[in-house]
Amino acid sequence: MSKNLINKNIENRKIELEVLREKLRQYFIENNKFNLRQLSRILDKNDAYLQQYLYRGTPKVLPEEHRYKLATTLDIDINELTPIWLQNNINNYENIIIPNIETKDIIKDRTINFSKSFLNDLNIEKKDNIYFYKIITNKNKIVTTLINIDIKYFVDKNLYLLKDKNIFFLADIELQQNNNEKVIVKPFQESFSTFHINKGQLNIYGKALWQGYEV
Repeated sequence: MSKNLINKNIENRKIELEVLREKLRQYFIENNKFNLRQLSRILDKNDAYLQQYLYRGTPKVLPEEHRYKLATTLDIDINELTPIWLQNNINNYENIIIPNIETKDIIKDRTINFSKSFLNDLNIEKKDNIYFYKIITNKNKIVTTLINIDIKYFVDKNLYLLKDKNIFFLADIELQQNNNEKVIVKPFQESFSTFHINKGQLNIYGKALWQGYEV
């Protein structure tokens, strides 16, 4: 490939990236319910992360995980956040259908799709054991959590899905100090109180692998 052609491709990509950012800037102007600071926090980044991306071009391209989280949050096609030269890669990825753990039905509105590569990045090998669990928090945020139902026991300090009287709930679980038989259970929903319980009494339905927020 000639040097001139390489330079032309680089310039074309720069133009495309700026067009992509401009479309997103316009989107946020027209949909002012979305706050860049909140969205940056959803991505587990600093408050200025998306501001810098949109107006300074840093980073040049959002990582795939961030694009998936934003696409889910904003309810838009991931290609709207992806440069054309990367879209072919996304479209060629095998999409994996994840069912809702509360229905386990493969029907419309009760499933979500993730690319195989994205799940591989999460070290998910057995896709048949992965479900999603969706809740609305006390602050009216919609939270989607991927759950591995292969793990039905306490492994380490982490977020788990528990079941009590046929009701699911998320909780952070960790060992109690100086007592390896008891754990501290802190429900994800702030309206529920923390409690202590013997490990053997836990009714763990699965372990959380990933969370995405919708504002």
